[in-house]
Order: sequence, then structure tokens, then C-alpha cells
Amino acid sequence: MTYDLGEFSDIMLIRFWQHKLNEMLKKKEFKIPVHLAFGHEASAVALDRSMQPDDLLCLTHRNVAYNLARCKSLVELLKHYSLSYSSISGAFMGSMNLAIDGSGIAYTSSILGNNLGVAAGFAMNRTLTHKPGVIFVLSGDGAIEEGSFWEALIFAKSHNLPLVFVVENNDFSLSSSISQRRCQINLGSICAGIGVQYLLSNGASLNECKKAFMIARDLAVNDNPVCIELNISTFCQHAGPTPGWPQDPLSIDIKNGLIIENNPEDPVYLVREILGDLAYNELSEKLFNNDNA
Repeated sequence: MTYDLGEFSDIMLIRFWQHKLNEMLKKKEFKIPVHLAFGHEASAVALDRSMQPDDLLCLTHRNVAYNLARCKSLVELLKHYSLSYSSISGAFMGSMNLAIDGSGIAYTSSILGNNLGVAAGFAMNRTLTHKPGVIFVLSGDGAIEEGSFWEALIFAKSHNLPLVFVVENNDFSLSSSISQRRCQINLGSICAGIGVQYLLSNGASLNECKKAFMIARDLAVNDNPVCIELNISTFCQHAGPTPGWPQDPLSIDIKNGLIIENNPEDPVYLVREILGDLAYNELSEKLFNNDNA
């Protein structure tokens, strides 16, 4: 198997930075809510490596992994989380609307499904003005219950927009699982019904995510909208220690190492399995010894 050591290192680095944020959250160092994304590191790195200079990304409230992957700096993130830095537009982005300047993240919204229509508008502009590039928009298994998801999907197909929908299915929306709140939705069948290409991928696997993103981009750049469903685990569930929910795994601790769970649903566990213990431990040691975010 061939792999890019730099990409694996990035997955581990984003996990490390999230651990640091988690420890800060436990100490209540932020005045704003922060939704961590333990388990989303591989998909974030894969999307970062798949995007081209003319592409744009629209995110949701759980955007931390993607912002870190795109800006590659915890320091830049903390400027916003501490409310000490405003964006080019003069607004304080905080955490749930964070789109770090120069990252290729065009828009982030904490309102459920709000980013979908905005992304469709960006894609429509690309078509009307013949600009290059593809628009990627993140959603989840909760947001696809909103009318805006179906409207954006139909709109994208009707106008052959260069738009890629990425649905992170973590079987969790706020504090409920899919079975607790609704019937099953077969996205593949829905997409087939309107002629939108559908791809299913393991969100914990860097290689699978990259493959799906690259296929989707190749289709979208030729005016074929695509929907990717990522089966993914969010180990911090809703928002980690703060505000948290009774079932949140509050035992997540940086002292226990980078891996949250020793199973294939954890991207960092998969990295260790591929690299082997020796190479993995060497990379981990470098992260902890060179703590210069």
C-alpha cells in the first residue's frame, strides 16, 4: 500500500490540536461554544488535499477540523476563538461561523441547512460567469431533513452546477440518533431519482475519502453535481465538555494519547494500523515535543 506520510501527519496534527482545544474547553477558557470534531480528521485532510485553487468550501457549525486543515494553524484558530481577531469584513467569526481568511472557505453558518443555498448560489455564479472551480458544501444526517437540502440538490441538478454535497452521516443530530427522530433516508435512491451522482465512503479512511472527493470533483467540474455520503463517527458527540450532554464521553484526555477509540472508526487508529507502532509513535512524539501550533 502506498501512502503520503505528510497526509497522515496532518491527520494526527489536527487530532492533537483538537485535544488541546478540548483541554482548554474543560478549563472554560472560551466565552463562545466550540463544537469539536474528533473523528473527522481524515475527511478534512482528504478534502483539503483534493481542493484546487479555484474551489470554494461552505461549512456548518462543526467546522473546526476543516478550518484547521485549510489554514494549518491552531494559532490562527485561537485568534477567532478568543475573539481577538476579526475577518476582512470586520466581523468576529467566533467558532460556529468560522471561515478563516485565505483558506478557501467562503462561508460557514451555524444555522441548520443555511449554507446549502449559499453554496448553490456560488455554484450558479460559476456557471453564469464561466469561472473555473468547484463548490464543496458540508451537511449532515440532521440537515438533510431540512427542505433546503432537497431544494439545493434539485436546483443543482436542474442547472448542472459544479457543486459537491458532502453529507457527514454520524448518526447524530444535536442530542438524538437517526432512529430516535426519523425514518431511514436512502440518499443513494434519492439521488438516483433525480439523476445526481451518489458516492458512499468511509469517513475515517483517508484514501477512501480522497478517492470519493477526487471522483466527485472531476464530475462536478464538468457540470455534474455530486452527493457524497460519509459514514463517520464523531467521538465528542454534540459539543464535548461544554455545553455537553449526559452521554458525552467527557473522559477524552490528551494524557491518554491521540487515539480516542481502538477501532477502525477512529482515523488516527487507522493511521497507526497502516504505519505500524514504531513509525506512529515517532510521529506522535514529534507532535508532543514540537508543540508550536
